[in-house]
Amino acid sequence: MNREKTVLVVVAHADDMEFMAAGTVARFIDERHYPVYEYILTDNSKGSYRLSGPELAEVSAREAVEAGQLLGLQELRLEGYPDGELNLVSPNTLRDKIMAFIREIKADIVMSWDPFAPYEDHPDHRAVAMATLEAAAFSGNPLFHPEHLYEPHFVAEAYWFAKVPTNDADCYVDIEAAIDKKIHALLLHECQMDLTVDALLQEARTIGADLPIFNDLTPEVRNQLIEAGIRNFCAETAQAKGLAFAERFRYEKFGMLDKLFGMDLVQPDLV
Repeated sequence: MNREKTVLVVVAHADDMEFMAAGTVARFIDERHYPVYEYILTDNSKGSYRLSGPELAEVSAREAVEAGQLLGLQELRLEGYPDGELNLVSPNTLRDKIMAFIREIKADIVMSWDPFAPYEDHPDHRAVAMATLEAAAFSGNPLFHPEHLYEPHFVAEAYWFAKVPTNDADCYVDIEAAIDKKIHALLLHECQMDLTVDALLQEARTIGADLPIFNDLTPEVRNQLIEAGIRNFCAETAQAKGLAFAERFRYEKFGMLDKLFGMDLVQPDLV
């Protein structure tokens, strides 16, 4: 069934989508011409060893907008909850806000952190994941949040990503044509790239590893290191399917038509 689908990506932090799913998002936009929206729930204010929280929130928001423009997002929405504290927000409140966004844009596909992925250490990722699952699963039910301005809307599909995927995460999207755009979008999050290399440097110092490449690290060398790491990660992910570069998801179909009647009406687009 060929039709235009609307995609909502729900994440905790400004670089989550670029790290985990920007190649797939780029293909949705560039090849399928799907409108893609991104909803970032925190202000990212704890993601730095260099900047104060308020400084970081401002810089991170600006860089997120630039990355979204590069990818061609329909809209980027910043909710602004304090970074690292989504566990203090009522789960019903998070579900409410995500469900309202789903209904507003009539999202057909949601993408987010996998609510059932093992070993996820970040409380924000866990909170966003479960809230997105609940919002998508019940957005078509008129008795959930009847106060919303927009009508209930059924979500058909989800692409769940994870740092450690579940065993049934068997949806591999070929991103060879989009790997350069994915990396470019990621590198626009300069404050988060600084965080990445600073964390690596702290780790190396703690365990006594001598890595001269981290001495006097320029932005150019920093970007080269991160690009090499992303290419390696996506290449390793792709090996399972004999591809050059891939992103991996646990693909989920909502609803009952296919299950009850043995139909195959809903299928992932890019595999």
